Amino acid sequence: YPTFEVTGQAGSNFNRIGAPVAMLGMYEFDKMYNGAAAYTNYKYIVFYGGARDGWQWVTGYNFWAGYGPALSEIADAQGFIKSKQFHLSTDEEDYPTFEEEPEPGSV
Repeated sequence: YPTFEVTGQAGSNFNRIGAPVAMLGMYEFDKMYNGAAAYTNYKYIVFYGGARDGWQWVTGYNFWAGYGPALSEIADAQGFIKSKQFHLSTDEEDYPTFEEEPEPGSV
């Protein structure tokens, strides 16, 4: 199970207490949990809580952040993280092109 890095969150100013700053960093495989690979950065754990709870991103296996999406909706921890608008180091950036566009009516 490869490690991955959470590098930022879209639209975040990182001023919220406890998150998302503590959610950033390198995530390593922790264990298989409810049929999916769980990962940790040693501050947060991303795991599948089962059919009833869905995906969770919390500080421990005994914590709950609400009903997350099912494994059939999001297949892995990385997909769940991305669904929360966080970026992974492996994401490809969409950079704007700087090609000049012809002005309307000039062509």
